[in-house]
Amino acid sequence: MGDFCHNIVQPQIMHGTKSYWMLSLVGILLIIGIPLSAAEKKPEKSIEEKTKIHRLNTKQRSAYDAFIYVNRIPAKADEDENPEDFSARIFSRLANQEGRILIKLPEGMTREAYLGYKTFLSTDAKLSNGNCIACHAPEKFSDLKKHVVSQGGKALPTPSLRNMRKRNVDILKALQAKLNMAKEADVAKEYKQINLNKTDLTHLKAFLNQLNDVDDKNFRELILKAEILDTSQD
Repeated sequence: MGDFCHNIVQPQIMHGTKSYWMLSLVGILLIIGIPLSAAEKKPEKSIEEKTKIHRLNTKQRSAYDAFIYVNRIPAKADEDENPEDFSARIFSRLANQEGRILIKLPEGMTREAYLGYKTFLSTDAKLSNGNCIACHAPEKFSDLKKHVVSQGGKALPTPSLRNMRKRNVDILKALQAKLNMAKEADVAKEYKQINLNKTDLTHLKAFLNQLNDVDDKNFRELILKAEILDTSQD
């Protein structure tokens, strides 16, 4: 019986002694001025804690990201999902929300920007068909691949459409250049599917301006101040 008690008590004493020395060591390090690691000082806040937004699973901070958050639109395609199917899945979600007049727009996102988003997604429409998603799919707005746009041209990487304001991109000029290229005979098939008019370009520009990041505080306000878009006549 004595040996049995000894076998139980002895490890507990050793564990208690180990814990005591560990606490003492931490105290000594603090006294002599040796800093603890960042994790020991204070654990890093989660995205939800930083933004005070429930179930936010993205670090992107644009008005577009606020838009897909409040409307529960998928941020990116599934691993085995092609751009066309991804586009169709989003359009199904939008149609459902429009029919019930539940589409919400964050502050600063206009109807024109929303229409531009739909043009951006469209892959097979006879009108307002941007087919942009073929190479610039969310969430990065780039497929991270190289493409040969016209016969004899070089394979160039697809640039991201996020934060173009920081790069001083003239969006309307860039869109017009793509539209002109789409009319060439030897252009890539993705460009041949583009069918846009002047109004479409204005809408696309309005949408692409929603891809510029803001800080956490303003991002939170974009979500909290989102308002219903009247789609009853659409």
